[in-house]
Amino acid sequence: MIPVLIVDDDNLVRRGLISSMPWDSFGMKVVGEAANGEKALEFMASHRVDLLLTDLAMPVMSGIELIRIVRERYPDVAVAVLTLHQDFEYIQEALRLGAIDYIAKVQLEQERFGEVLERIRSRIMTEKSKRSEKTISATRYLYSGNYAYALVALHEQPEPVDFQPESGLGGCWVMENDPCVRVWMPGRNEDHPDSGELPPYPVGIQVSHWRMVRVCLAAGELLAELQQLLGQYRQRAFFYVCDGREPHPIDISLEELRSEPSRSGQREIEDAKELLHSFRWLHDKESFEELKDCLFALRLPIAKLMQILYGCTVEWNRIFRSVTQFRATLPDKFVCWREAAEWMNAFQETAQSVSGRLQLSREVSGSIMAAIKIVHDELEQPLFAIDVAKRVHLSRSYFNQVFKEIVGHSFNEYLRQTRIDKAREYLVQTIKPIQWVAEQSGYSDEKYFSRTFREQTGMLPSEYRQRHRQGE
Repeated sequence: MIPVLIVDDDNLVRRGLISSMPWDSFGMKVVGEAANGEKALEFMASHRVDLLLTDLAMPVMSGIELIRIVRERYPDVAVAVLTLHQDFEYIQEALRLGAIDYIAKVQLEQERFGEVLERIRSRIMTEKSKRSEKTISATRYLYSGNYAYALVALHEQPEPVDFQPESGLGGCWVMENDPCVRVWMPGRNEDHPDSGELPPYPVGIQVSHWRMVRVCLAAGELLAELQQLLGQYRQRAFFYVCDGREPHPIDISLEELRSEPSRSGQREIEDAKELLHSFRWLHDKESFEELKDCLFALRLPIAKLMQILYGCTVEWNRIFRSVTQFRATLPDKFVCWREAAEWMNAFQETAQSVSGRLQLSREVSGSIMAAIKIVHDELEQPLFAIDVAKRVHLSRSYFNQVFKEIVGHSFNEYLRQTRIDKAREYLVQTIKPIQWVAEQSGYSDEKYFSRTFREQTGMLPSEYRQRHRQGE
């Protein structure tokens, strides 16, 4: 079944076409209608359309502009023009842009409906057959030269562009299964593939969204097998190669494409996570460079890298958000390693800004942030200001002074409030005994814990739990 979209600013014309044309008899189905080009593009963004039947004279966006955009975004969609226009140049422009048929409204008579649809259907099937033949020919192509070229997409859903040549015996960019990898198949009249001349980019492509890769020692390799290897390469090393400083084209040998990626050891991954979650890298330049070098060397799959960085934002928000008023967020996905590194740079700059707003040195701000993390990580353990000050390399008096300046509370006040907040969570989220809640919150004496809790909340722990259960 061929899904059809009808575009005309006249509602009566649209209704008439939908109800009068024998769509089913020619394997077609009208799946949508639109009053102008903009509405048509909105529909096509979320619905499959194989045939666009459009008027040329419409408000908001003309049919000519609509055809031009559709040919760029959806090159496989067939376009037929329906119009009152008798201007030959206007018609020719529509056909030049790729319309497969032209139908004058004055020629549409009921007895000709079947003739029109049969002609359009025949041309659609012919175009599909040509594309299929090109694909079959491409997958069987065997490279004879030393070099093969490919375009590899940075994004998971690259923009739809017609990668096929319009005519002639020149080369073309072909794809088998992966839309993110296009391999160059030289034409019969093309210069020898080892001449050093790069193949041309397709017309209309956004070059910044793709990277050209030159595969060395490709002689004797099937195009289909090469495309599969490049698809695997894109999922691992390619992400890290694209840092904004990569050469053009990116050179890689066939042997490198075939080699198995080295697996990162669990110990190395845990070391990287420990460094990331220590947050030392936010205030220490050497630690920051060490972290970036470590993550880059691990060459983790993209999903694993995103998982680790997301864990970092969760940890920051849990520990530091209430102090800094900065909520860390992570993009849905990074296109390349350079974007991940830029995100970490921005994270570091923002964290330094919000934690160092009192014009304290980076080292002092980092020491206080480390002290805050100690409080959260070791909440159930005995903690004293003098010991924590020593661990973050500050004198006790200076530590107490700058801690209050940055956090807004003394160390002991912050420790007590954090423990009570954690106790609130345990009381609400668990049914553990009060003694257990006290110990997990850093209080070994249940009576002292209950007294402190009441001072902070106005209720005993048991009362707090009961009221929450009652929904108060």
